[in-house]
Amino acid sequence: MSTILDHIQDHESIELTQRLIRIPSFLWQESEIGRWLANWMSQRGYEVELQEVPLKDGGLSHQAIGALRGNGGGPSLMLCGHTDTSDWNGDVFRRDQWRYDPFGAEIDSGLIYGLGALNMKAGLAAMLIAAEAIRRSGSSPKGDLILACVVAETGGGVGALHLIESGCRPEYCIVTEAGDLDVGLISVGYVQGQIRVGGEFKHRVPYVNPIEKATKVIDAFSPSYAQIPPKAAGGWLRYQPHPLIPGYPAMAIRDIAHYQDMTTVTFDLRIVPGMTEASAREDMAARLEQIRQEDSEFEYELVIPQSDQQPNMPAREATPLDSPVVSALIAAHKQVTGAEPRVGAGHRIGATADTCHFKGAGITCVEYGPGFIPTWPMVDECVCVDQVITATQTLALTAEALLI
Repeated sequence: MSTILDHIQDHESIELTQRLIRIPSFLWQESEIGRWLANWMSQRGYEVELQEVPLKDGGLSHQAIGALRGNGGGPSLMLCGHTDTSDWNGDVFRRDQWRYDPFGAEIDSGLIYGLGALNMKAGLAAMLIAAEAIRRSGSSPKGDLILACVVAETGGGVGALHLIESGCRPEYCIVTEAGDLDVGLISVGYVQGQIRVGGEFKHRVPYVNPIEKATKVIDAFSPSYAQIPPKAAGGWLRYQPHPLIPGYPAMAIRDIAHYQDMTTVTFDLRIVPGMTEASAREDMAARLEQIRQEDSEFEYELVIPQSDQQPNMPAREATPLDSPVVSALIAAHKQVTGAEPRVGAGHRIGATADTCHFKGAGITCVEYGPGFIPTWPMVDECVCVDQVITATQTLALTAEALLI
């Protein structure tokens, strides 16, 4: 095995994962961990930028971008992970059911427990220690090695978009999402929004009850996350099925809220390449217009995206299998594990990632990271120690193959 791995030790990525778990970083509240990561990279000699990321509500978040500069003789590689963890009104999902301290980073039976352990502080730690292997080796990289610790992936990729707007354009990128060590060439996008159903606010009858009218919306767009037939086959969505993402597009109603004369239905539509936010809006509006034609009392407003603060995630085409970053990643995984990785949509089928934004900027991008997701959201979030170590070694070997 390459001597590049002699420059790191297994415990380093585990201990760094634990340290990152102990820094709370709920969505939109990531400045503390951003500053910590910037300091960590600065102490080790990386060129560091602590970026201020403006939020649509007028606030600011901070993300740390580090770089080990190359000599200009080859392509650059970015390793990227997000710092935000799941957020449920500013708290941990079902905190009262956790057996482990969400910020304790306890190791038990080969698993590290804590909020963000899986999604995705283990991936962050793996990429940072992999970069340390390159730095400590003393080799002069041909291209830049960029470490992007971005904010708000679960908020629509706000941090990744800000990084792109700042001019970051490496040739290659590996996003270290929890993919069970699969090589992810493609992922779905999503269109999220609201359907606001209007009515009357009365205690007398008869009156137009928006709650009852909203049930027609639910009927029109259910069942949850079942594949929607294409319009050509009798469905209501225009798309071509994608062979690498079977079962999609699919949709679910995620929330219902009522106040006075308005019932608001929140939805999540997972889309495939070829679909866009605009095409989804047109198709949904046509579906809702069918309801209105059948019921003259049905009044609605379709709101996409669901808020100004959170953009939607586009669906991009698959990264070519013969791309150098994909070939290097597959070879490195096989060298570390002795087995071929699964390649395609993989374990994360149906999930989104910042890869969609990077691909849109012309960056050749792939997903690879530690962590098996049995269900999401989850109580007692955890990641396997062995997978963190494997991911670290694989990323180090991949970076060596592309840069040294």
